[in-house]
Amino acid sequence: MKKIIILLSCLIFYQPIFAQLSGSTKPGRLIPKKEQPKKEEIKKEEIQPKKEKEEIIPAPKITILDPSIPKSNEVKHKESSITVRGKVFNARGVKEITVNNNDATLLKDNLFFSNVQLTSGENLIVVRATNQKDVSSEVIFRVLANLDQEGPSIVITDPQVQRGIKIIRKSELVTIKGKATDPNGVLEVIVNNQKAKLTTKGDFSTNLNLQIGDNPIIVKAVDNKFNASVDTFFITRKLEEVISAGRYFALVIGINSYSGYWTPLKNAVNDAEGLANILQTKYNFDEVFMLLDEQATRRNIIHKFEWLADNTTKDDNVLIFYAGHGQFNKGLNKGYWVPVDAQSNSVADYISNNDVKTFVGGIPAKHTLLITDACFAGDIFRGSKTESIKFDPNNMEKYYREVYRKQSRLALTSGGVEEVSDAGYNDHSIFTYYLLKALEENDKKYFDANQLFNEFRIAVTNNSEQTPMLQVIRDTNDEGGQFIFIKKE
Repeated sequence: MKKIIILLSCLIFYQPIFAQLSGSTKPGRLIPKKEQPKKEEIKKEEIQPKKEKEEIIPAPKITILDPSIPKSNEVKHKESSITVRGKVFNARGVKEITVNNNDATLLKDNLFFSNVQLTSGENLIVVRATNQKDVSSEVIFRVLANLDQEGPSIVITDPQVQRGIKIIRKSELVTIKGKATDPNGVLEVIVNNQKAKLTTKGDFSTNLNLQIGDNPIIVKAVDNKFNASVDTFFITRKLEEVISAGRYFALVIGINSYSGYWTPLKNAVNDAEGLANILQTKYNFDEVFMLLDEQATRRNIIHKFEWLADNTTKDDNVLIFYAGHGQFNKGLNKGYWVPVDAQSNSVADYISNNDVKTFVGGIPAKHTLLITDACFAGDIFRGSKTESIKFDPNNMEKYYREVYRKQSRLALTSGGVEEVSDAGYNDHSIFTYYLLKALEENDKKYFDANQLFNEFRIAVTNNSEQTPMLQVIRDTNDEGGQFIFIKKE
């Protein structure tokens, strides 16, 4: 029995070993069942990763250092631009800083600045900072700009400028003086594009050259903020002051009512009256003598010539106008004026061009201009060629001064040694019509005989069979000067 029990025990003990050797039992059966769940739990913990906590990234903190922002969050400023300065804290790496969407300049230690242009009134300033994590913050404040956009105050002290009063100067050189003031200080004063002398107190002065006639004076003052203001006035320089013009006399002769051998004319009296009217109303003439029709006898014409010779001075100016018949005697080779009392074709009743030339030479005036609207008027120019001072448009003052200083004896004729027409426009001959038109339409203060001739001669030539002439009357004491018409104010 005892043997049987020992045998059974051996079989029970060796069975697992045998089964493992033979492959009929899983290897895991050697591990106690109660330990296996612990190993599986360890494996699961090794496979599953640990969960990290999410990091909270703070926004950059912006501190505005300049300007100082009050509690009202409104900064008052008087300039057209303002500089915003500041610093960014806890930035975690600054990516960008903008002021009103414009990149600010970034300095060390996250300091920054930016210049902002302002408009008058309220300006909103937005400062935005962004870090490398794209987290942003912003500061917003207002700037109330009371901008100085006014230029300096200008006061002209010399010459004294008063509204409605014309400033007239005699000399060519004038000194402009004044004072410019501004809270921001005066940077410069410019007068007619010329920089004036300027003191620290704003007093300025400069010298200008005046041209004949009206001279606009433009004074421009600029402050240190580049605001500008302008003051404008006029200084008139009269030619009379420069040339010391004497008295002006005119002898105007017009004859229509011929009889006997000479046929009546239609337009001569209208021509004379038209010229006399313009000289009296538009130009500075002290006395205009008229001899019309029956008054224009040979005796009366010569008597007026004698009066002018006896009563004018070396400072005076004389204009003589004749509109009537003219004659040329081929046998004597002379031209003549035909007075109203000439009844025949005899030179005994005429006034020869030689006589007219003698009287013109005997009149002591500084300037004498003879205007003749008659046939054969150009006969008075007999002789060799003469010369006058040339017209200079680039320096009118010098030209007028020179031609007025020198004596002149000029003749302006409707033609040469030829017949001219009595017909024309508006009851005037073609010559006098365009002569009057040029004088009427002239807008210059000073108008010499040469300018007058050039103004209308082409119109006469293009609309008639005659050619006007302007020349010196030879051997009458001409020195190359010019007769100058001076227009009334």
